[in-house]
Amino acid sequence: MVVRNSTKKVEEALVVRHRQEPEPLAEGELGGSVTMSRALAQSAHGLTLNEARVMMLATRCIDPRKSPYAYAKDGYVKVRVTADEFAQMAEMAGEEGRTPTAAYEGLKAACDKLFDRRATWREGKKIIKLAWVWKATYHEGEGWAEVCFSPDMTPHLFMLGSKFVRYRLEMARGLRSTYSVNLLRLLMTQKDTGFLAITLDDFKHAMEVPISYQYKDIKRRVLSVAIKELAEKADLLIQFQELKKGRSVQSLRFTFIQDAQGRLDV
Repeated sequence: MVVRNSTKKVEEALVVRHRQEPEPLAEGELGGSVTMSRALAQSAHGLTLNEARVMMLATRCIDPRKSPYAYAKDGYVKVRVTADEFAQMAEMAGEEGRTPTAAYEGLKAACDKLFDRRATWREGKKIIKLAWVWKATYHEGEGWAEVCFSPDMTPHLFMLGSKFVRYRLEMARGLRSTYSVNLLRLLMTQKDTGFLAITLDDFKHAMEVPISYQYKDIKRRVLSVAIKELAEKADLLIQFQELKKGRSVQSLRFTFIQDAQGRLDV
């Protein structure tokens, strides 16, 4: 499946994309990057779209190259996310100079549920479940929230090891589908190569596809939706190939490139 461009263009772009320097931010573009461990990037995040927006905004407040102690208050890493930032992330329009009401409501609703959310992944025979936050506090009437990460999450947000994933926050701006957010995160684990091979079972887990979905449902409701939106919103050109055993799809192989001058670098 090819979106918005030919196979030839994707292949030609892959040749030059890795040597280009990051371009300066365009006017109105969201600055900062999302950084997380590869294990966390490949996990099921268990977040709604609004919760994912808050988590991405929170992680962009952190310089992962610094010590966690630089952000620690009362022993925990704390950052601030504002309703204005949330509105920019969701591309919510309001009256000139005013933050739309929906941004306050979205930020508050996300904080209400974040404490109960868990990221899940496997390490050998172990199933890891990790709480996203220690505390999330929305400040009523002030338009901002304080996000306090759980202690076990800290090593997955700071570059304390070598297996980390980083991409521009702007790439996720305006996404309306959780599947798009999840696919972007998965592809960014391999942004240096532009290729991702993944078993169908691992893909379903990371994308948080309903158990009831057959492959035809995944192709129509998950892949098609996410690939189209990432092409439109993130200028990410994506192809995928189905690898079969007999008549059953066993794994997927993605090829991808960002169209705007190869701007995958951070």
